[in-house]
Amino acid sequence: MNEPNIQSWLSKSSPCYTNLKISLDRWISILFWLLVAVIPVYGQDESTETEVKENVFIGTKLLNQQTTEVLPQGGWQFMIEHRFGVIGFDSTVYHQFLGMDLPANIRLGVAFPISSRWYWGVGRTKVDKTIDLESKYLLLRQTKDNSTPFSLAAYVSFMMRTDPFPEEPPNSFFADSLTAFEYKFSHKLSYNTQLIISRKFGNRLTLQFTPVLIYQNLVEIGRENYTVALPVSGRYRFGLLNTSFLFEYAPVLNNNVDGFINPLSIGVEFGTAGHVFQLTVSSSNYILEKNLYTQPSGDYTDGEFALGFNIKRTFWSKK
Repeated sequence: MNEPNIQSWLSKSSPCYTNLKISLDRWISILFWLLVAVIPVYGQDESTETEVKENVFIGTKLLNQQTTEVLPQGGWQFMIEHRFGVIGFDSTVYHQFLGMDLPANIRLGVAFPISSRWYWGVGRTKVDKTIDLESKYLLLRQTKDNSTPFSLAAYVSFMMRTDPFPEEPPNSFFADSLTAFEYKFSHKLSYNTQLIISRKFGNRLTLQFTPVLIYQNLVEIGRENYTVALPVSGRYRFGLLNTSFLFEYAPVLNNNVDGFINPLSIGVEFGTAGHVFQLTVSSSNYILEKNLYTQPSGDYTDGEFALGFNIKRTFWSKK
């Protein structure tokens, strides 16, 4: 969570680099909001479903990744996501008190259902003081008779950094060496688009595959604006009260920096109708995808990890 080197922001792929680049950013933005607006049109009619597969997931997020679950109608959700600092299997375990003495990251979010398949939410994350607006729509829901063999959801989020950028360095230019560098409002914006595919096998095991596209308007020099990741994740229910083991692994296909290792997380989940509590062990204490899939994190091959937890509470409205 250190402030990036100022020079690293002077990217040839900044929105101001060329007219072509400005046009591309506008098209990315248009495509993002078009997807938000059009997604609900292609959803399956809820009335046509009779025997849906139950308990595929019990929350809208697994550990760091989205699931195919949406919010039930008649209520709204409040969520706390907290990650302590990265530590290792050495003296930092007790010197840093399991990472609690180190800088932590936290996101607070609320979400509201629009229909039985669609919800919107808003959140605020400590890193970069980022505000995010999210939307998820359930396109297909797995059925017991396998007439629909998997669940399919589309997810989009819009992220805006509100933390001030570092001071612009003197005599700095974009990569064309002609255009003087200056921060713009568009540099604060990032976009996240996901297609989430899940299937429940039997009564205990659920597996999920999620192609992810992250687009950042301002990136470090030598890097691309877009990042592609292909996370795989799963849930295995092994006890009463929806107690489950969770795992996530996210191969990132491009745009890797030195020291980057594909994110890995494991955890345990306890859930009821109104509460979900998750304990996590992750390679990173980042929460938002724009950081999780683009920034270096702990090296779990060297025993580095970050502890954390998620708490979800659903509040029901009186009829």
